[in-house]
This record gives sequence, structure tokens and C-alpha cells, in this order.
Amino acid sequence: MKISYAPLVFLCLGLGACMSPIPIQTSYPTTYQREMLAVHHWDVMATDVANWLQNLLMGTPTDEQGQAKPRNAQPIVLNVQQPQYNSEASSVFHSLLLTQLVNRGFVIGTNSSEGLPVTYDIKTVTEPVMLAETDNSEVVINASVMSGGSYVGRFSDIYYIPHPNLGLYIAQGPAPTTRMMEVVGP
Repeated sequence: MKISYAPLVFLCLGLGACMSPIPIQTSYPTTYQREMLAVHHWDVMATDVANWLQNLLMGTPTDEQGQAKPRNAQPIVLNVQQPQYNSEASSVFHSLLLTQLVNRGFVIGTNSSEGLPVTYDIKTVTEPVMLAETDNSEVVINASVMSGGSYVGRFSDIYYIPHPNLGLYIAQGPAPTTRMMEVVGP
């Protein structure tokens, strides 16, 4: 007795066509990320935030033909608030950001009731797997501008930092309070 395998092959192909394909694992496309190696790069980071604020709040007004018009003469007042806990990098970044904003025509208020509040934070991310491959950590900077309790805009960017420089970016909290206690026991 001769066995025909053709019906079996068609049956297997037919059943295989009814199954949904399993997703194939892929990697993300190659992207580029800047690395913070010197204080000058903190100024680059401040420039990125200042440019974003300028585009968001001042923009470039155009007429009907798309030609740039002169900007409104009324200055925009900002109140740039430092994070509650500063790192060495965020303290220097704050000064550089103020300079960049003033150079772009913003007025910086020194009183918390003056101008639109601008807040920022700098957070570090260190992953053991990433360190094994690159010996780098990453810094995420977030900046927000508010108006009347609502976000007007938000900016986020990510940079590499060499792992030995990580301490420059870690926020320093207030000094802990300590108390001497006598322990009395049986």
C-alpha cells in the first residue's frame, strides 16, 4: 500500500496559514545623542532650553506672504526657579540658562510673583547593562513653563555623561539632622 504525502503537506500548509505570525524582535534605528564632557556642554544644554522657550513664547511672527515681521516690543517676563535640591551641574546650568534667556530678549524676574514660572530638573539614569557596554550614564533634562496652573509647554532632552562625572549631576539634599540618643535596656 502506497501512502500519498501530498494531502498531508496541503493540510499542514493550510493550518499554518491560519496562525497569526509571531512578532520578530528588532532593535531601534540608530540615533545620535550628545555627550556632556565639559562645562561648555552645560551651556549647550542651556542654549537648547533657551531656544525652545524662545520658539514657544516668542516664535517668529510672519505676515500673509510668510515674511518675518518685527517682534512685539512688549518683553516677556520669566521667573526661572531652581530645583529644590541642586547639584553642581544644575547650579551652573541655572546661571547659564539665565544668561541665554536674557540674551534672547527675555526679562528675568527675581520675585516669584513676577512673570511666567519656568521650572527644570536634571535627573541621572545609570543602568548596569549600559555601563558594561559604554561606561556612560545619561542625564535627562526637563523644563516646563506654566501659566495659571497649566502647562504652556514642556521640553525634555537626553545626554550622555561619562560615568566618572556622575557625581556632578546628583542632587544634594539638605544636610540630615542627627541626634544623640542614649539607649537604655535590661
